[in-house]
Formats: sequence, C-alpha cells, structure tokens
Amino acid sequence: MVSTIAIAAVAIVAYWVYAVFAGLSKHTAAAKRSGLPYIVTPIGPYNIVWLIIHKMTIPLLEKLPSAWTEPWLDFTRPDWMWDLLFEPVKKAGDIFLAVHPGGIHVWVTNAEAMHQITSRREAFPKPLESYKILEIFGHNIISTEGAEWKRHRKVSSPGFNEKNNVLVFAESCRQAQGMVRKWLGPNGSGNITIKEAPTDTMRLTLHIISSIGFGVQLLWPGESVDRRQHTDTAIYSSNEPPEGHTMTFEKSLTILLERLILVLMLPESILKRLPFQKTHEAYESFVNWRQYMNELLIQKVYEARQGQRGEGMDIMGTLVKSSYGESTTERKSSPGRAEKGESNKITLSDSDILGNAFVMIVAGHETTANAVHFSLIELAISPRPQRLVQKEVQTIFGDEPPEKWDYDSNINALLGSIVGAVMNEQLRLMPPVIAIPKSVTKSQDQVITLDGEKYTLPAGARIALNTVGTHRNPKYWPTQPSKVTDAENDLNDFRPERWLVTIDENGEQQIDSATDSENDDDFGGYTGQTSSSKLFHPVRGSYLPFSEGPRSCVGRRLAQVEVMAVLATIFQKHSIELAVDEWASDEEVKRMSDDEKRAVYKKAQDKARKTLRSATPLITLKLHPGFIPVRLVKKGEERFICLIN
Repeated sequence: MVSTIAIAAVAIVAYWVYAVFAGLSKHTAAAKRSGLPYIVTPIGPYNIVWLIIHKMTIPLLEKLPSAWTEPWLDFTRPDWMWDLLFEPVKKAGDIFLAVHPGGIHVWVTNAEAMHQITSRREAFPKPLESYKILEIFGHNIISTEGAEWKRHRKVSSPGFNEKNNVLVFAESCRQAQGMVRKWLGPNGSGNITIKEAPTDTMRLTLHIISSIGFGVQLLWPGESVDRRQHTDTAIYSSNEPPEGHTMTFEKSLTILLERLILVLMLPESILKRLPFQKTHEAYESFVNWRQYMNELLIQKVYEARQGQRGEGMDIMGTLVKSSYGESTTERKSSPGRAEKGESNKITLSDSDILGNAFVMIVAGHETTANAVHFSLIELAISPRPQRLVQKEVQTIFGDEPPEKWDYDSNINALLGSIVGAVMNEQLRLMPPVIAIPKSVTKSQDQVITLDGEKYTLPAGARIALNTVGTHRNPKYWPTQPSKVTDAENDLNDFRPERWLVTIDENGEQQIDSATDSENDDDFGGYTGQTSSSKLFHPVRGSYLPFSEGPRSCVGRRLAQVEVMAVLATIFQKHSIELAVDEWASDEEVKRMSDDEKRAVYKKAQDKARKTLRSATPLITLKLHPGFIPVRLVKKGEERFICLIN
C-alpha cells in the first residue's frame, strides 16, 4: 500500500516537472517567433500561489547571486510597474515578453503598440475571467465583450452627454462647498488639521453620484434635505435607516465600497458566516445596498411605465428605460431581444440594470475621489502650481459664487488652463489602474507594427498596458532635470506646467519651460482671452488614465467635469497646506522665522511624497490605508506656501 502511494506521488511529481518544462519550451518557442525581446521567469506574476507567497519569497530570492535572478526577478513582482516605476523598462525595453511555464505576458510601455492594441478590440479583447468578480449584481459594461458588450454600451452611454454634464458641474460645485464648510470647522475660520481628507473626498464623490445618478441627496454635517427632493427618495437621505434596513443608504454604500474586496472575493454564504468585524460589516452593507438597489429599481420601473422623467442624470432611470417604458406594459420575456414591432429596441435584464448601475458607481466614485484627493495633496506639496490655479480661477470666475457659475461658457476654459493641467499631471503620475489588462485572441496570433517593422504577439498571450511606465517614458513627454531629486528627468515629479503650451504663428506647440515667473500675465494656460494657448497633446497611446479606443471610459468627461468643478470651488477663496503638527505646534510656528518655516515645511513635503509612493493598487491606486494631514486656510492667511516656490 505504502509503495503504491509512493509510486503515485513520484508519478505526479514527474508529470508536474514534465508539464513545467514542456510549457516553458512551448512558450519560449512562441516568444522567439515574435521578433520581440523576451525574458524567461520561473513563475507568472499573477499565479494564485505566488500572489500569496511572493512578499516573503522575493526577499529570499534577492539574497541569491544577482547573476541568477537579475534578468527576471523584478518582473515576478505583481505590482512592479508601480513599485519600480520606469527603471525595469530601461533594461528590458518598452515592449517585451515574459515567458513562464503557465504562459506568456506581453509588457507594453510603447505608445505605438498601445494605440494599436486598444484600437483593435476584437484582436485584443479583455481577459473576461479577470472581471467576473464584478458581476455580483449582474453582467455589465465592464465584464462583457463582443455583441453583449455593444448592447451594454449602447444602453449605458446616452446618459453621458453635455446636457447632463451641466448638472454634474452644478452638483459638484455644491458638494465641494459642503466639504469646504466641514474643513473650515464650526466657526468657519479654517486652519484646522484635517486627517480625513481621503474619506471626505470619497464622501464628496459619493454625494455627487448619488444625486445625479439616483436622485438621492446625501448631506454634509449641518445640512438639511432639500424640499425639492422627490418624496420617494427623501427617505434615503435620512440619518436613520428606513424600515427594513439596518444601515442608512450612505453608510451601506460607504462601507460596501470600503470592504469591496471582501465582497468580491468571498462567496456570500462564507462572508455571512465569518466571525470577523470587517466581514460582518461587508456582509451587512452588501445586503442593505442590494435591498436599496432593488427598491430603487422598482421605483424607476414604475416611473418609466408611467412616462415620468427622473430628475438629473438618472443613471438607473436610463438603464431601466431600455427594458421598461411608456409602450411597455409587461416585462420583456427575453432580455436583449426586441418584441415584434420593436426591432431596434435593445433591452437589459433586471440583473444587468443593477450590474451596470453598480459598476458605474464603483468606477465613477473611487477614481474621481482619488483624483481630487491626490490633486489637493500635490498642490499642497507644490505651492507654485497652487498659486497659478488660484490666479486662473480668479481670472475665469472672479468673485462670482459657484452656484452662479455657467458650465457652457467656463468648462473649456478650466480644462484648457493650469487647472486642467493639474488634473492631467496627477493622472499621469498616479493613473487609477497601473496596468490595463488585455489579451491576444486564443484562435490566432496577432501582428502589430512598430517603427515600420512587423512583430507577432502569440495567440492566447496576456497583455499588460503599463500606464505608469508609459506616462514616464521620456520619448513622449516634455522633461527637464528634476528639481526634487538628482534624477536626469522630472517625469517622477509633479510638474503640471509641462502641459502648458502656446501655439506659435506657424501652428507649432511651444512647451512651457516652467522657468517663467508666476507673476507673468501669460503662463501658458488658456485664460478665455485667447485661443493661442492650450494644453500639451500627448502622442496617441502615451496617456491612458481613462484607457483608449472603443473600450475607453464612458464617463471620462463626467469625471473631468467633477474634478474641475471641485478644484475651482476650493481654490477660488482658499489655499491648502500640509499640516506640520508632527514637527511643530501652532505656537511654535508663530515664533518661527521664514527660513525656519521653510525648513519645517520641507519635512512635511518629504514625508508627503514618501506617503504618496506607499499607495497600493487595490482595485484602484490609492492609500490603503494612510493619510497625509492638511489644512484648508483662507487666501491671505497661509503660513507656509506663500514663502515657498
């Protein structure tokens, strides 16, 4: 008996060794045929076992002679694109293959290749198995491909238009004012250390998406429900859970988004039974939010059948109208198929409606909140761009209150100015997704052309579009020697001025050198007075915070409008500074000379930059956990940034 078990064990090990070497040989041969450089690694970076053990294994491997591991070790780190930035690309090239026993990974940091891959959707589809966990409510625009994706896209996209962006702009200004009031404190004087900036920016965008997407008005401290709010949705604004719920609308969604990884990774039956506080909170929030979603669905179906129009952007209402409407008295029997006489009608099932509504909240909420949060932190670290933002906002809006700002006449001025440059630069440095996953069709190889030469990407290979690396590839970006470090270029630095260009008389872009004084009248941004200035236009495929091609983010413009409105509202009358409480009290700061203030602020700047580098790509790139303390102060009452350039 023992000998039989031993023989079986040896046979299994022998078969495993054979499979490893056979797979490695097969994939290496395919990599050689590609014509691209390749490396061989003993394991793929996203192997399930490796994801669990890599943090304790890599330090051990680093103790081996470098000649054994140097060619491949960096590329076994699951997040090497963010952890190591552009350094590995310098050695391996901006497009190369990593061969391992389980397959081939194509790492792309080349704009020409990225543009071709994102443009040819059928040749380079999304690896859908990576997105199935997002179907906790139903199929959606993110988790589908082919004809099904087209159906979801056609139903979802009509709500993302300029008419609705007017509402987004107004609501973003209103919610930003609520956040400012909270940050200024009860007496409105400000200069209070804020440790919850990440939480508040999340709350800010949650309020915006709840209002414009579902007609639910969520409240900042001290606010009351707007009398104009629909009676049926007013109950969701309450600070007390409505009947049948154990959490409020806002709390259930907030906790669900905080614990989303647990909800996505664990089956509901297991999540329910685990005896941990975080899993209990995750399950309770999931159950409550699912119930809220179903209640809103019933309400939107009723409104659609009655021919009522929802207020605002009404994301869920738009989705519901795909299957329910004035002409529809009963539910479509087969979602996705039209009934007789409705040949052009595209429908979604109830679960698809809920699935799309949910992923739009996830995609539009966290990514925009991070963009606002990181932009504020970068401006607190870099006073010069902050002063330029304040000057531009003053040029565009003067002292007119945000509730009177006109979207149509001002949004392009904001997007084309230093305000837009700040948003673009923040997204260049910290894109929401560090690598966009794609794949080569399993049925056949695909050919791409680089610098006039053709290369073959093997069938079935996984592709990672390295957004972090491409955004730092000096081939595509205006650079100068870093003023923050001793690096040869400043592509790891926050310098929004790189986006500012002036069009000369020959129609050529003249890049801002960032050497002009901020007191100059023209610093390269669009002020609304001339059309000769605009933002730098990156090479196609080199800038992908919202992806590119047919699968690019449907809510790109909406996110841009939100960020512009929030930044303009904050910096019209206020400044943001890093808090220095760790090094000096308020009384000590009052007694400091200007040089001493600069020195203590330098400590805060250095720590803030280090903290930003500690961000991790868990769903999106953000601080998990962590915060950088800041203070919001009224213009003219700054303690530090007025002294620092």
